[in-house]
Amino acid sequence: MVAYRNNLEFLHDEFRRLDLLLERAVKDFRLLRADWGKAQFSGLFISNEEVDELTTAVRKPPAESWPETDSSVTILQAEIRDRVIESQREGILLRLPHLSGVFDLSTFENDLLLLALAPQYDLRYQRLYAYLQDDVGRVHPTVDLALRLFCVTEHERVKARESFSSSAPLFSNSLLTPFDETAGAPPLLSRSLKLDDRIAEFLMGSDRLDPRLVGNSPIARWVRPKLDQSDLLIAESVKAALEKIISFALAGRPFGCLLYGPEGSGKKAFAEVVCRQSGRLLLVVDLSQLSNSGSSITQLLQIAFREALLYGSAIYLDGWRGSSRAEEENSALQIAEMLIEDFPGLLFLGNLGRWQPRNAHRFLSVELPVPDDDLRRQLWEGQLQKNPALIGKWDAVHLAGAFRFTAGQIQQAVGRAETQALLREGEGYRITMDDLLAGCRAQSSQHLVSFARKLTPKRTWQDLVLPKDTLAQLEEFCQHVRQRIRVFDAWGFGRKLSLGKGLIGLFSGPSGTGKTLSAEVLARELGLDLYRVDLSSVVSKYIGETEKNLSRVFDDAQMSNAILFFDEADALFGKRSEVRDAHDRYANIEVNYLLQRVEEYEGVVILASNLSKNIDSAFIRRMRFCIELPFPDEEHRQRIWRGVFPSQAPLSEDVDFEFLARKFKLAGGNITNIALAAAFSAADNGGTIGMEHLMLGLKREYQKLGRVCEKAEFERFYDLVR
Repeated sequence: MVAYRNNLEFLHDEFRRLDLLLERAVKDFRLLRADWGKAQFSGLFISNEEVDELTTAVRKPPAESWPETDSSVTILQAEIRDRVIESQREGILLRLPHLSGVFDLSTFENDLLLLALAPQYDLRYQRLYAYLQDDVGRVHPTVDLALRLFCVTEHERVKARESFSSSAPLFSNSLLTPFDETAGAPPLLSRSLKLDDRIAEFLMGSDRLDPRLVGNSPIARWVRPKLDQSDLLIAESVKAALEKIISFALAGRPFGCLLYGPEGSGKKAFAEVVCRQSGRLLLVVDLSQLSNSGSSITQLLQIAFREALLYGSAIYLDGWRGSSRAEEENSALQIAEMLIEDFPGLLFLGNLGRWQPRNAHRFLSVELPVPDDDLRRQLWEGQLQKNPALIGKWDAVHLAGAFRFTAGQIQQAVGRAETQALLREGEGYRITMDDLLAGCRAQSSQHLVSFARKLTPKRTWQDLVLPKDTLAQLEEFCQHVRQRIRVFDAWGFGRKLSLGKGLIGLFSGPSGTGKTLSAEVLARELGLDLYRVDLSSVVSKYIGETEKNLSRVFDDAQMSNAILFFDEADALFGKRSEVRDAHDRYANIEVNYLLQRVEEYEGVVILASNLSKNIDSAFIRRMRFCIELPFPDEEHRQRIWRGVFPSQAPLSEDVDFEFLARKFKLAGGNITNIALAAAFSAADNGGTIGMEHLMLGLKREYQKLGRVCEKAEFERFYDLVR
């Protein structure tokens, strides 16, 4: 027996078989209706003759009344069956048999699909259906017509009715839809059958994804796997899990794989490698887009799973949460879990956190964590070495240590750096280290804006006027960020520490001595974003709310790769007190929670306090740096006075910096306020900043501080401030 050359040739034979069955049905119909009035009014009214026939319960003629037709049907059916077997042996895809196999359809259900498909193939079938159903308005086949065409005995007709229940494969998978072409609620036999448009396209040879899954906001997409195991840079534990899952997939075992980890950690890449090794397509479904489609979430999920079944592909549910708030989404979640349980193939769930499925025995859980420092360095080097647009020195060690990025985030950061270089230089652009740092900052999450305010660092080391030892400690702070990979990974210290890998520093000193300025300089030097935590939005009077807010702050900071700056840290990190009442107990609970989070946090945290003694001793032990910023002496005050004025500012020659530094014992913040007040005064009066403007600024600053302007202190300028 010769195999079919293609799917259309097979369909042509199937429609020939349907034509023979319809021919027999037409003969039956004409025999029963021979004397029922004029043909031109058939279906428009019921004649007396027809009523008489109906009341005498005339039965359908036996099938052997048309032996030639029945013989032709039998011969053709046997030929089709043999050619289908041969085609399957040669690997030729015939879509109707394939569909029947996927959804475990019976011969009768297979014929129902053919009956409903026919009008999509040729419109003449609509007129035939209307004629056989004695109603010009019924152009879709009814249940009754299907039973008359494909069932010979009364027993077959009764048994076949089971195929029209909502739990039957044709309807539970939405391959067919029952509907009423007339008003009212008709009995089963009068219900019309419509083939799903996507199933009709599939049977006719189309592989286009169901339009409902595409739309304006694409919900699903096909991925033809290209990644191999060598393309994945992952931890050894993850490699072992990958090998195990590939072996299961090759064995054809149906199972699910729960992949959890942060965004960009390689969950889809992991699934793609498994699919390539096992020779499968991968259907990626973005669950975050379901609620934006305007269609039923449940329906869209069912369609997506059906697409995967049609092609024997694996399915990847991206953004799976396992819980939801909206009532519709809760219902959809239950449907999704049922679909997950019943899916007979390879299923991946991409999640940000752990989730326990109901049928846990079918699932393997694999965590894809943020790569460790050494692995991040390798990922950076892999991205940068293959980029010909890079110039100058790039420091993969610094990038890996400063930014706790996943593989996907590293790739996107390099892409952002390329875009920035292109916008700056145009064609022939070259990427610099500054571009890479800017790309990293742009890639970092911005969730912290809920509880913190981003500070844009503008000052440099030259703006810091501090003792040499204090500057040295700040430089050492930077070294700890830059060299963390070498120390923790290459030198093995990371294996000795389960906690305390973060860098926490305390900047203490009187107000205005440069604590915030130092934090800005460090952020600029390291190329990191700096966020000042807004204590007013974090601290809550309600029990437990402060801890929740702090949890958000640290979680978001971990994602943001930013420096967390707690100004006036005494409010949160103050000493625990003796418990006298409930207020003391809950205050101590907040401090205890902070201690845990600080020790677990692997980023950079800077605390600023006027008095280090106000900070709880348990925090001091966990801090790698406690840097005291002293009140400036005369020498440093003079340097601050000289450096506070920009080069463009018009300074009078009579400005005596030595006198200002010697006589007025002020911190750098106060000096900045005085210089700014003098500048505004001069701008409105003369245009040059002189001693009279500085004296006015001093007078206003003294008034704020509650200090008296004494003649012995102001000397010859006393008349200007009286």
